[in-house]
Amino acid sequence: MKIRIRNVLFNFLAIVTVAAVAFIGVNLIAGAKGYAVTSNSMAETLMRGDVVFVRQVSFEELMPGDVVTVRSSGDKFHFTHRIVEIDKESRTITTRGDANNADDPMPTQAERIVGKMWYKIPLVGYLSIFFLNFSKTAGLIALAIVAVSLVVMNSVIIKLKSKKKRGDSDE
Repeated sequence: MKIRIRNVLFNFLAIVTVAAVAFIGVNLIAGAKGYAVTSNSMAETLMRGDVVFVRQVSFEELMPGDVVTVRSSGDKFHFTHRIVEIDKESRTITTRGDANNADDPMPTQAERIVGKMWYKIPLVGYLSIFFLNFSKTAGLIALAIVAVSLVVMNSVIIKLKSKKKRGDSDE
C-alpha cells in the first residue's frame, strides 16, 4: 500500500480543521474571548506573544489577585493586569502588571472590565501581533497570494503526474 503525501497532508489538515472548530466552539459556548499579549508587563505570568482567554464575570465575583483584561479609557486597546485592590463602593479596581513596580495610574471602572483570565496559550499571539503591523489590505493580499500559489502548485503537480503516467518526455 502506497502512502501518498497528498493523502497524509489532507488528513493532517482535516484533523487540524476539526480541532480548530472544536476549540472555537468551546470558547464560543464558554463566552471566552482571546487577546494577544503585546508587552512584558505581566512577565512570568504572561509573556509577549501569549494569548490570554477571558470570560465575563460579575464585578462582585472579582477578587484581589485575579488577572483581568480591561478596555483602555479611549476604547482603542486592551491590557491585561492583576487586580491589587477593589473598591466595592465606587465599583473600581486598581491593577498592576506583575513586572511593574507601581500600580496603574488610574482606577478602572467596572464597565471597562472585559473579563477575568480563564487560560492562556503561549506564543500564539505573535501571529496576531504580526498582522497588527500590516494594514488589512496587505494582509488580505498576502493571504490571496498564498492561496493562489497553493492552487498553482497543485495544478503543476497534477500535470506532471499525468505526463509521467502517459510516458511523455520533456525532450
